[in-house]
Amino acid sequence: MLPLRIALRYLLSRKSHGAVNVISAVSMAGVAVAAAAMIIVLSVFNGFSQLVEKKTANFNPPLLARMANGRVIANADSIAGLIGRHAGVAAAFPMIEEQAFAISEHGQMPVTLRALPTESRSFSGLDKILIDGSIDPYQATVSIGVAMNLNIRPSAEQRQLTDGPVTDWIQVFEPTRTGRVNPANPTGAFRGDSLRVTGVYQVEQEEQDRDMMVIPLTVARDLLDYTTEATAIAIYPKGDDRGTDNLKNNLIKTASLPAGLVILDRMEQEAEAYRMIAVEKWITFLMLLFILAVASFNIISTLSLMVVEKEKNMGIMSAMGAAPNLIKGIFANQGWLITLAGGLAGLIIGSLLTLGQQHFGWIKLSSSNPAMMAVDHYPVSLRTSDLLTVVVAVLLTSLLIAAVGAWLSRPTHNFKNRQA
Repeated sequence: MLPLRIALRYLLSRKSHGAVNVISAVSMAGVAVAAAAMIIVLSVFNGFSQLVEKKTANFNPPLLARMANGRVIANADSIAGLIGRHAGVAAAFPMIEEQAFAISEHGQMPVTLRALPTESRSFSGLDKILIDGSIDPYQATVSIGVAMNLNIRPSAEQRQLTDGPVTDWIQVFEPTRTGRVNPANPTGAFRGDSLRVTGVYQVEQEEQDRDMMVIPLTVARDLLDYTTEATAIAIYPKGDDRGTDNLKNNLIKTASLPAGLVILDRMEQEAEAYRMIAVEKWITFLMLLFILAVASFNIISTLSLMVVEKEKNMGIMSAMGAAPNLIKGIFANQGWLITLAGGLAGLIIGSLLTLGQQHFGWIKLSSSNPAMMAVDHYPVSLRTSDLLTVVVAVLLTSLLIAAVGAWLSRPTHNFKNRQA
């Protein structure tokens, strides 16, 4: 405790050279700014992750069951019924996701079909992301990318606002899965159906907005020559979605699911998007950690000046019998205190700024069409795990600086001999 008390007194006492005070304050401020930046940047990435989850929540089901090997679920209807009878499940529906080819009067493109039973539309949040038309569970709803490429405008208002030819009908084709194909009749190699497009949605996520179509399950099964097959099962829990983790674990343990069937939450359904955000987040964190280390090493110059300034004091202490470890401990604690004080100040400042943005939205997002934006301010979210990560980084950096401070004080061990 004695080295810490002396180091604290040296740190708070007035220095004989004013430059030492200035350099100490600048070094501490550099550490504080770096620590605050780490908190703010990590919170911004958390906010973007929550924004992605919020956007996809209206399109993806809370839980999705599918085969781990990507194969079709043969008896999907009975498995959906089994899952739907679980105590925590409000409903479970077979779902098909498959590639297809779509043709309208004014264009053609490959699309991704998402087919659900008509009764499932009341559980989905598709109506919350609808930007044109309305939802008819017996017809098709397309993403904004499909609507733009095929010139589809389901509502009369959009037809009047659009120059050029538009349509609200679309033909969907799938390769024939069974039977023989007559080379003289190539069109026989495909099964097709016509659907009226009644609505256009926008998730503001490239994967869902590029080429997705939502159609009735009966239409998709007819195109694919399925009966009870499906590629996945959409699961909707009772109440809100906050208990999906517990429900997922309970289903895995108690629902007697077929071998190879896995259950994915929304984050696992969009694993690539979340993985990209996580990689960017932690790469940015490592860059800021390097900046924190550079800012902390500015403290070395402060410690060097303090060693020079306190040389006489250290000589007196050595003459009085102070052990070398005591002198080393004084400067080690001084470096530790400066780094820790700056780091804690940065943590407090960064946390307050993040909480202020989170609750009051000080920094706004600008757009030519604000109605199309999901949020009007930068999304942030302060997490305890990130705070602990930054605290650990600051502590490790302070320990490193303490070691450097102890090393700088080595010449003072000879003060007693030099005076003699």
